[in-house]
Amino acid sequence: MTHLPQGWEVKKLNEIFNIERGGSPRPIKVFLTNDENGIPWIKIGDIKNQKYLYETEEKIIEEGLKKSKLVLSGDLLLSNSMSFGKPVIVKVSRGAIHDGWLLLREKLTLDKEYFYYLFSSNFMYSFLSSQASGTTVKNLNIDKLKNIEIPLPPLNEQGRIVGILDLAFEKIDTSVELLKANLANLDELAKSVLDRAFNPLGDSADSTESTQNPSTHDAQSPYPLPQHWEWKTLGEIANTSSGSTPLRNRKEYWENGTIHWLKSGELNDSYINLVEEKITEEALKHSPVKLLDKGTLLIAMYGATAGKLGILNVQTTTNQAICAFLHKDLNNLKFFEKFLFYFLLSIRSKIISDSFGGAQPNISQAYIKSLQIPLPKDIKEQEQIAMHLDSVFDKIQKLKELYNTQLQDYEELKQSLLTQAFSGKL
Repeated sequence: MTHLPQGWEVKKLNEIFNIERGGSPRPIKVFLTNDENGIPWIKIGDIKNQKYLYETEEKIIEEGLKKSKLVLSGDLLLSNSMSFGKPVIVKVSRGAIHDGWLLLREKLTLDKEYFYYLFSSNFMYSFLSSQASGTTVKNLNIDKLKNIEIPLPPLNEQGRIVGILDLAFEKIDTSVELLKANLANLDELAKSVLDRAFNPLGDSADSTESTQNPSTHDAQSPYPLPQHWEWKTLGEIANTSSGSTPLRNRKEYWENGTIHWLKSGELNDSYINLVEEKITEEALKHSPVKLLDKGTLLIAMYGATAGKLGILNVQTTTNQAICAFLHKDLNNLKFFEKFLFYFLLSIRSKIISDSFGGAQPNISQAYIKSLQIPLPKDIKEQEQIAMHLDSVFDKIQKLKELYNTQLQDYEELKQSLLTQAFSGKL
């Protein structure tokens, strides 16, 4: 702000706005109402990075307003805690804000959209973050906020800057929405490819190929299969095994360990090459951990990563939240790990929905063993299907990386424009 254009000023925020904190009637449930004439109750969750607030999820009764803060259409709000520093301009005729919001009501004639963009900039957020207090939940200190110095151009220049940013951001947002649509289409493509891979007859389920072999479809089978395929439960083709966590208070189990020990949080739907922790030979001898070979297929059984998959590229042990799929000593019931990996990926949403226990999914080994698998009898065909899916998913992943890079580029372009705008270079 040392080289601002002529006519620009540097002012403290309290010279421009009266800044007041909201208030919360408690307990809030007593004051909530479904009456369409209720007062919009503005929560931080109502804001999704938009400039204007037109509606709220909840409303409160008039009585609740006595313990809150009234805001009017056109008021500028700034979140004060949790997702702090987030601006929005109110467009409801009247509303109420809790104490997680700050109301900035102008003392001068100004363009509030200029300040919306100012508070949307990364450099302002970084500065506010440095001024915020608290460890787990940060809060903006009003006294510090009042003394923040900001660049203030003349009113007509504020409008000119807003006009340029509006036009540029509209074009950027259009491109961003297109990229997000492309990403969604890639997800749909992946789902379609998986569905077709494991239901090769698809809409032609009544074709000659399926009816020539009635055993491929009966009342217990989800859908018809080609002649050389068969339905098998996972328990018929594989043994399952879970790991364990050696006692943490036994130093001899952990210090200077050389044996990989994998946690369920490390499964990421790909090959596992690196493992964060290691245990000792002593732990392997005296704990119910099992050493799994390279190539073993794994699934997370519970917790935040339930349903996540992985294939080992290293020999390792695992914790108890991971289930491993092991080959049975059978001549005619073989599975190819990557084939089974893709099948489990294709039905993951079903696995999760079937396995909710409490707040998080809890997948049991009994459930896993009961899953029905459409299995080509020839393991070479399983390998061919997996190779085809590898090729398709590799292309999908590369496109996703490209689109996500472009999304990041657009966000950086926005921030570059904001930096130029508030340094007088736009």
